[in-house]
Amino acid sequence: MAFREVNERIAKVNEKFEVEGETEFLCECGQQTCFETLLLTRAQYEAVRGEGKRFVVVPGHEDGSLEREVHREPGFLVVEKIGKAGEESEEQDPRA
Repeated sequence: MAFREVNERIAKVNEKFEVEGETEFLCECGQQTCFETLLLTRAQYEAVRGEGKRFVVVPGHEDGSLEREVHREPGFLVVEKIGKAGEESEEQDPRA
């Protein structure tokens, strides 16, 4: 969840300065030691953030016990938290 907050700041800066094209965002997987980045456009990130349960992760960082894949792009996956993890994600969504 901490990296989601960082990505929110990146998205706001991109919007403020009208950045076009791809930008580096941090992987939002649950691995504490992950600091990998992914390239997304502002529109792609906003599409993910339209749902409080959805996160963008590096392929291979998805956790099938807590989430399901909802979309795949060459450089990233969109996953949706399920069950209790999904409920907690919605409750902690900074955009809610």
